[in-house]
Amino acid sequence: MITIRSLRAKKFKSSRKRRIIVLQLFAIWYSVAIMASSIQGETGAYFNDQDQVTGTITAGTWETEESWDKSSLKFTNSKDQTIKACPPKEISTRIINAGESMKGITEFEVYFILKGNPKKGQKVHEGKIPAIPKNQTIDIKYMAKEAGVYKFRALQRPGHGNKTEGRQELWSESIIIDCVKPKAEEKGNAVEEKAPVIEKEQAKPVAPQTEEKPEKEAPPTPVEPEEKAKEEPKVEQREETKAEPPPEEPKPEEAAPAAQNQSEAAVQSQPLDKQDTKSEDE
Repeated sequence: MITIRSLRAKKFKSSRKRRIIVLQLFAIWYSVAIMASSIQGETGAYFNDQDQVTGTITAGTWETEESWDKSSLKFTNSKDQTIKACPPKEISTRIINAGESMKGITEFEVYFILKGNPKKGQKVHEGKIPAIPKNQTIDIKYMAKEAGVYKFRALQRPGHGNKTEGRQELWSESIIIDCVKPKAEEKGNAVEEKAPVIEKEQAKPVAPQTEEKPEKEAPPTPVEPEEKAKEEPKVEQREETKAEPPPEEPKPEEAAPAAQNQSEAAVQSQPLDKQDTKSEDE
């Protein structure tokens, strides 16, 4: 039993050794083949006769933040402006560089609102502010198209106050455009002045037409001799016919006294007739 086991162990040991040896030989052969191929291959360094390279090598770019140029912008006018005119009207404000000379341009904007604070209104214009030298001023302008309230908003140069985040802003005074139309008002006043004149002119011709002069009462006829008494009624009748206006009819109030006058004249004439008859009989 012991001899059999030893033979089996020897048999398996010999087979494992063979496999290991075969694997080692294969690895050595593979490595030698790779080395031989690299040595026999051509390289560009030995066979390239050009001494210049046409390609370019680009390196990465880094954004450099602009440093503050020590400039500082300010609006000179602190009081609001009121312009009594109708658009289109040019508005302007003055800005000064109270710091060092600017090394570049900056931006400005114009805001508008009908009533109230233009900061809460809408942006209607954008523009550029050129580089302003130290302690120099310029006027920034805008052609306003509507009546209302305007404000200019300017931006400081990048990095103002050594602040890297955002841009600092400054606001101008409010500019109010009050549209007044004097021509329309003058026309209205002229119409109002003409109205009473027309009324006066209308009143003048109406007065004599509506108002009629009362007829003069006939004076009482004095008692005179027979001949004069006979002639007086004829004269009165002629005068009355001439005094009557042909187209107009007397009013009832005016006709009443005229009728009374006629009746009085008739009454006065009756006794004269009676006296005449009495004198003839005698």
